[in-house]
Amino acid sequence: MVTGRGDLSAEALARDMERDTPFRRFRQRLQARRGARVEETPEGPAGCEHLLAFPARDVGSPQDCDDHTESDGPVVHLRTCLTCGYVGCCDSSKGRHATAHSEHTGHPVMQSAEPGETWRWCYVHEQLG
Repeated sequence: MVTGRGDLSAEALARDMERDTPFRRFRQRLQARRGARVEETPEGPAGCEHLLAFPARDVGSPQDCDDHTESDGPVVHLRTCLTCGYVGCCDSSKGRHATAHSEHTGHPVMQSAEPGETWRWCYVHEQLG
């Protein structure tokens, strides 16, 4: 089967589609903001109870990652844990401290700490909110 991405087995294509799911849901929410119809589930945004439990809020304007060191290189973007307020760098930064914090603590949701952004990420379900 030719998919435009080269020849992929059904299993590889399924994995690829699964990885695209959070982005597909993000696009659906974006379309909803523009007036298009989007299906919501009773569990909340994109069916994620964690995103429902941790709504977006004002996280201020932090300037530094709580665990970043000089050897980690530059901080690309900051994320704030909505459980405890920890501030970590994003996965585009060498340290990936926000993800490491979630993996270590089990805290499920972080929010972008970038100016003008209020999107959240559920690490458990890998969903945008």
